[in-house]
Amino acid sequence: MAVAEHYDARWGYRTLDAERYERRRYGSPGRRLNLRLLERALARALAQVPTGGLVLDAPCGTGILSSFFRRRGLRVIGADISAAMLAVAHRRPDALGHIRADLEQPPCRPGSVDAVVSSRFLMHLPSDTRSRMLRVLGELARGPVIATVCHPYTYKSFQRALRRALGGTAKRSPRLTRRELEDEAARAGMRLERVIPVLPLLSEVWVVVLRTLPTAT
Repeated sequence: MAVAEHYDARWGYRTLDAERYERRRYGSPGRRLNLRLLERALARALAQVPTGGLVLDAPCGTGILSSFFRRRGLRVIGADISAAMLAVAHRRPDALGHIRADLEQPPCRPGSVDAVVSSRFLMHLPSDTRSRMLRVLGELARGPVIATVCHPYTYKSFQRALRRALGGTAKRSPRLTRRELEDEAARAGMRLERVIPVLPLLSEVWVVVLRTLPTAT
């Protein structure tokens, strides 16, 4: 079964101006700083993956993280559903290769990579689809699944809650508490090993480390 039909990004990312997307996402000084902070958190999450380890970057988008993996001494394969994104990723010299894939149709064999890194993906999925995707990604990795999720423990979330409590209006954005994340991981047959804030109280992004639970024999 494909990713939920109401998940518009599954279709929207198939055809887009990927270069414009990258400029908008990472082009300004502030957004480049956000990328560096994300890489710092990812480095902590990848600390137990050995030098020379093979990482599946899924979805890889334009391959923006590929040079980061190379600097860490890791080999990387990128997978994405968007041909436009992959066309940009192909120009980077840092990956072993790229696969065009819907992640619900596993792009490689179970246990064939040392780690899976999934950035800016799971937060777009509804809860049941997210648990299903975690299970799929977990089956591909000999080691951890490292992902980004959005959480509510930020100054911005506090401001919004206060505004609503005072009778005002404020945007409500889906955010995962640690307990909710643990529950979703458990439904996927995984455990939450570690939560790494990208920037405590200011960034809504966590880098989380999950691992598939051993099968009872």
